[in-house]
Amino acid sequence: MTEFIRPGLGRRPVLVGAIAAVCASLAGGQARALASADLQPDLPPGEIHRILVLGDSQAQGLAAAFMRLFRRRPEIRIIDKSKIATGLMPRPNYDWPAEIAKVAASEHADVAVVMFGANDRPLVRSHGEIDPAKRAAFVLDYGAKVAAIVTALRGAGMPVVWVGHPNARDPVFSEDMKLLDEVYQSAATQAGADYVSSWEMFADPSGNYEAFGPGPDGDTTRLRADDGVHLTPAGYDLLARAILPHLHGSEAKIGPTAAGP
Repeated sequence: MTEFIRPGLGRRPVLVGAIAAVCASLAGGQARALASADLQPDLPPGEIHRILVLGDSQAQGLAAAFMRLFRRRPEIRIIDKSKIATGLMPRPNYDWPAEIAKVAASEHADVAVVMFGANDRPLVRSHGEIDPAKRAAFVLDYGAKVAAIVTALRGAGMPVVWVGHPNARDPVFSEDMKLLDEVYQSAATQAGADYVSSWEMFADPSGNYEAFGPGPDGDTTRLRADDGVHLTPAGYDLLARAILPHLHGSEAKIGPTAAGP
């Protein structure tokens, strides 16, 4: 134990040794793996310096997590073009399918990360049950919008990483997000994007909603927000780390792949 003495205040022990021991005890396997992402991996010249983040409020949380992740890497810029209360379905406040070409042309990033879903609940039910005809029509229309986003970004020279929506506390909401994720995975990948599922990261072994789990330090913490839809900052931090390997492919590289959760 190291002891500091401040003049006029007597001898007040500061448990530096004990604190160090506690910190060391937190560096378990998963915590060490997650923390490796915070070491700011080497970024070879000519690779990723600008990450464009597009989408709704989920994307906003993800952009903030990327900023935290690379806070000691000033040469890496996170371009947050997320817009809360928006989606791919028509809305009076913003029309992503109509605006994406202008966004893609004006933001010259090295890679684009896209996340939507919370505001795009599909209208596919009749009397509380999914109507197959409505479902098929929605998948066709919504899938075309997803493909248009990917095509515009790739047309501007940006590789695209599309992030799926996590499950939700409400079972019906969660079922809706599962349908959206199916469309994202199919339409986005067919258009040339890389798809990252977030579902398993925030679910129990049976695939059900889980509000708590291992945080960035490996300790159990709250990962989901009170609304049962969004993530906490710790949850977005985990998601950002899980996306890093997908920025490490043949087109997009950002230094050594950071271990995911």
